[in-house]
Amino acid sequence: MHKFKFKSSKKNKLNLIKDKNEFINYESINGAHIEFFSNKRVIVEGCYNIVDYQENYIKLKLKKGFISFTGSDFLISFFNEEKIDIKGNVMEIEFCV
Repeated sequence: MHKFKFKSSKKNKLNLIKDKNEFINYESINGAHIEFFSNKRVIVEGCYNIVDYQENYIKLKLKKGFISFTGSDFLISFFNEEKIDIKGNVMEIEFCV
């Protein structure tokens, strides 16, 4: 059984909610919105380009940096100007600035 790994080259924390009644739209912080469905599917909103695409590795350009996924059986089922839907077995995620 493989362990799921998460790496980030940026170590600072972002405090988004100052008050429990304050809601912040993700677009207001210029970041990507990423949804995981177990380790079998990932949807990334805020993806501007596919930098590298292989069966076991995908690297995406975000507004501020890159995100890469390592795993197996990757298939891009949908991609438009800012949204991508990736299916496969995700084993590792890496954020780079």
